[in-house]
Amino acid sequence: LTRMILRRATDDDVAGLTSVLEAAYAPFQALGLPPVTEGIADDIRDNNVWVAEVGGKVQGGIVLVLGSRAHIANLAVHPDAGGHGIGKALIDMASEASVAAGHRQVHLATHAKMTATQAFYRKLGWQETGREGDKVYFQKKLN
Repeated sequence: LTRMILRRATDDDVAGLTSVLEAAYAPFQALGLPPVTEGIADDIRDNNVWVAEVGGKVQGGIVLVLGSRAHIANLAVHPDAGGHGIGKALIDMASEASVAAGHRQVHLATHAKMTATQAFYRKLGWQETGREGDKVYFQKKLN
């Protein structure tokens, strides 16, 4: 894999990030997920969004919402680029930003049937904090 570049997303990344989200979530569309590709431009404007670029192409992205708590609203890696540490690198970036903003933990939710995604978070030290309907909630304590 070519070198990965992590950087803040810009308006120029909307199409690339949208296509990563579409590819990453395609296998799960039957689960009735919320529309994952809507509002990307707004997220880039209003939240902390980073992309992972490999070979000049966006291959992953993360949306971090910093409010009363730090919340990862979306994380996606293109299926063709999976297994190369992109997701972990994006989470590390969001975790550092959360700490810098004064947060001691970061939260996220995923779908109950996305078991590989849950396993990925657990492997990175996330703790499941609850379930509600199809959602599984996780949090990770930050240093």
